[in-house]
Amino acid sequence: MIKLIRFDLQKKDEWDDFYDWFSTYLSEVCGEEEYQEEIDDLHNDELNARMIGQSLQEHNPYFIMRILENEACVGLITYSYNEERNRGFINNFYVCRERRSSGVGSAVCRIVENHLRSLGAKYIETNPAEKAERFYVRNGFKFSRISSDGERIFGKAIE
Repeated sequence: MIKLIRFDLQKKDEWDDFYDWFSTYLSEVCGEEEYQEEIDDLHNDELNARMIGQSLQEHNPYFIMRILENEACVGLITYSYNEERNRGFINNFYVCRERRSSGVGSAVCRIVENHLRSLGAKYIETNPAEKAERFYVRNGFKFSRISSDGERIFGKAIE
């Protein structure tokens, strides 16, 4: 059974666990320079306080979730909801190598889509790493646009 549980980043042991999972994710999707910049950001107390604050917001929340399979953590996902635009956005998504191609990622997508739909989202977007694009296409996402930063954005209606 797959479920998502929020990281409580106000607790040191939860923060440490998140840091371990997130740094592993970054090591797979970032080049060395970008990886170091992201790790430096994880040590920035002001940025961390802002991220924690966003995760506690009632409006336009940011979800920082651990992925549990049969009560064992197998990854993380972060996503957000924009009420004004009725849109969700998957920011970061990581499943450990041992559980890839097992259906865990697709199950997590369905859980996130259902959660965002329950909040009022009509559409969900993501900016996947190039090697993850096929996964998103298999899960119903389509290339939709180029962002202002030149990133490829994939989207899916979830009405």
